[in-house]
Amino acid sequence: MTDVVTVAVRARRLAACLLATALVAVLGGCSLPAKAHLSKTASVILGMPVVLWLGDRAVTATLIDTPPSRQFAAMLPLTVELTDAWGQAKAGPLPRSLTVEGGVPVHDPTPGEVYFWPSNSMIAVYYDDLGQAVPDPGLIRLGVVKTGLDRLAAAGDRVTVRIEPAAATGP
Repeated sequence: MTDVVTVAVRARRLAACLLATALVAVLGGCSLPAKAHLSKTASVILGMPVVLWLGDRAVTATLIDTPPSRQFAAMLPLTVELTDAWGQAKAGPLPRSLTVEGGVPVHDPTPGEVYFWPSNSMIAVYYDDLGQAVPDPGLIRLGVVKTGLDRLAAAGDRVTVRIEPAAATGP
């Protein structure tokens, strides 16, 4: 009986996440950055909303619907120590690597996007574009920051971030 209750609770949470994503898309307009790097299998609208908590400050993002993003979502909730990488991104190690199959390599990252760096199993959130190209194997796009990118950029050289599904209640 407990399994049935757990499945029902998870189904309600998923439905709430999908409804919230649809409402944001409809009410807020659905625009993507010019360099969105979307493939035919990646969809921001059908993705999973997540929150990156910097203490009590929230940064919202949406994971795209790709195999690497689904693997990342399965790790949540997750706490990651991010450091400022080259004055253009906050990056930190994941507890385990993601497979890159089904992801599209990106060599010119776009500010406001969340990436997986397969070379060292790190997550990176880009907040600025310094014109630097990423060498092979490139980055794998996981999602797009919706709100609070400026908070993340201003968080300093080291920041602990709690990443969780948007349906969760906060820090």
